Amino acid sequence: MVAPANVDVVVVGGGVGGLAVAWNLTAQALQNGGKPPSIMLAEASGRWGGNADTFSFTFGTGPDGKPLDRWCDLGVNDFNVTAYTKIVSVMNTIGFKQGVDYKPLEDTTCYFTADGSLAFTDNSVPWWGTGMSQSLLDSANSFMTVAGNDATKNATKFQNYTIEKYINEQGPLQTPPWDPDLGPLVIYPRINGMYFVSELGPRSMPFLAVMHYYAIQEGAGGQPAYRCYFVDGASAWITALVGYMQRNMPNITFMLNYQAVIAQVRTADPMYLVQDYSDNPTQTMATTIVLAAHADDCLTAFIGMPAPASAVMGAIRYNNGISVAHTDSRVLPVNSNCWCTYNILIHDPGSAGLKPYVINYVANRHQNDAANPAYDQFGLPQFFVSCNPHKPIPENMILKDAGGNPAVANLRHNNFDFATLQAQSQIHSLQGMENIYYAGGWTHGSGLHEECWAQGEEVAALYYQYAQTGVPKEPGEPQEVGKLVGDRLKRNAGL
Repeated sequence: MVAPANVDVVVVGGGVGGLAVAWNLTAQALQNGGKPPSIMLAEASGRWGGNADTFSFTFGTGPDGKPLDRWCDLGVNDFNVTAYTKIVSVMNTIGFKQGVDYKPLEDTTCYFTADGSLAFTDNSVPWWGTGMSQSLLDSANSFMTVAGNDATKNATKFQNYTIEKYINEQGPLQTPPWDPDLGPLVIYPRINGMYFVSELGPRSMPFLAVMHYYAIQEGAGGQPAYRCYFVDGASAWITALVGYMQRNMPNITFMLNYQAVIAQVRTADPMYLVQDYSDNPTQTMATTIVLAAHADDCLTAFIGMPAPASAVMGAIRYNNGISVAHTDSRVLPVNSNCWCTYNILIHDPGSAGLKPYVINYVANRHQNDAANPAYDQFGLPQFFVSCNPHKPIPENMILKDAGGNPAVANLRHNNFDFATLQAQSQIHSLQGMENIYYAGGWTHGSGLHEECWAQGEEVAALYYQYAQTGVPKEPGEPQEVGKLVGDRLKRNAGL
């Protein structure tokens, strides 16, 4: 694909955030009977989807003579149909169907210590292993309901709370009081199994940040979650999305392996020069820029970024993790009867800082729904996916594809800490200044696909608001963090 000489909009970043912007800029124009802007979507890597990264491999031939071809997600791997209303609507549009292209997963979790001294599940019917005590289970369920409601209805009250402060203050007020082990043995390890954990550990995470994730991904305080996996992996939904856009949205030019460098060449009526930083550079002129990549990558790519946005983006910090698909069961609980879909390591009960985040998936269970006979066929051989495995995985146990490439992926995601919450409230007021917009995971909540899509809708709406009026965007006031999060949860999680 050859880069166009001139476009209306350049979107930098081909993850779900960038795809959402390009889709919504096009769809909103068509819905209003207008002509969509010309768009160039520039992605630095060789694939679309960002942290949606699927690995395919084979175990050879099974006893029945059929190939044992398998897949696993090294990044994004499931979603909550109940809360992901925007994503489901898009899936329906592109023909990505429930029960065919995505199916309910076996949503079970085990908590365990590496030495085998503790292992229990959070399911009330622990038919496969040892369940947590009734007191702890009741406290975990109560926490999800009470904290989920507080994150929306009382978000401003709790906007400066860490999750530890919230549990310590609110736990004794409940009837019955929350179990003292709720934080150390369930909530803090569970947070530490998520990608957005703070550099200071799970206890220091903002209460609103934790509940933002739980409300949308797990239904805390709202409708019960209906979590599904992507058949053939998360990349299958990205492939379907991009394919539909390429067929039906000719106003978009898709550019992979495009190392974008941006410079403003006219200020009064903003104009930008975008160049592919490669051996064969190409140049594109654009009137509008949408930055939908990681904040630090955008700072590097944009020469002379406006100072207010530069200051905001400079406050974002990233975790660098690793995801590995393998056959080494030693990273799972010692008692194999306790294995669940998600296996979360308790580093040391009572410790404050648990780094790095660690979670181990039984991939076979993840691609399975034990409650539905039609999907209860996960089968053998067993294999696993570990994010930041707490024990080294031997090279001969790491899965490889047909070309001999190991199933290892680097994961980068911003910390969802107090600095990020503040940055999200500030960047909202800068949208459209000098015809620059901001999207991607760091700009909206914890960066789940549903949140990225919501941000894409907001950016498109603002673009048309300023384009139609012809009035340049004036500086705005940052939103209050509590109101920002509360409003988003009401809209995105159905609370």
